[in-house]
Amino acid sequence: MHLDTPSPLNQALQIVGRLSRRDFMAFAGAAVGLAAGGAVSVAQAQAPAPALKSINAAEADIFRRVAEVVLPVGGSPLAPWTPEVLLGTLDAALLGTMAPHVLAGLKGGLQYFNEGPVVQHGKRFTALDDATATAFMDAWGDSKEVPHRALASGLKKLVQLSYWANPASWAPLEYDGPISQRNGLKSLGNAPLPTR
Repeated sequence: MHLDTPSPLNQALQIVGRLSRRDFMAFAGAAVGLAAGGAVSVAQAQAPAPALKSINAAEADIFRRVAEVVLPVGGSPLAPWTPEVLLGTLDAALLGTMAPHVLAGLKGGLQYFNEGPVVQHGKRFTALDDATATAFMDAWGDSKEVPHRALASGLKKLVQLSYWANPASWAPLEYDGPISQRNGLKSLGNAPLPTR
């Protein structure tokens, strides 16, 4: 598989792989807006699992397992996460905004990723123990195969963005939110900086 091929999976991988700091800030801003509007909140940690609109239960399980591997916050000062809050944020603020064909490509990539360790380990990614799952993600992240690298990197980014977009994760870092919101600064989007 070559990323030059304009398939939905390739488009999804290219979009996820291009997430920059600016994209993160835009995503985080959208997630904060959703949290303020009640779509995502800390109270969801005690609430039943949200009805996910963009992914099914098997796909949510893959994202949950990726989160367990890339967000080992237990025993650290970082805020704990729950699958309900993390997946709710991921679904509402990012996956729900993808074009249908791009989301379909990402869903295909999720299945490809989940089946990746079967040949070597005899189990899907979701069934691997922590050490093997971590080693598998690292191996795909360092792979010479572009789709493997793109999927490992993209899934990590999606999960990490969903964690850090939740304002509850900011307190241990003493981050009190976007300065533009605190100071009531009007967003200029991607306007160029003044030349003088």
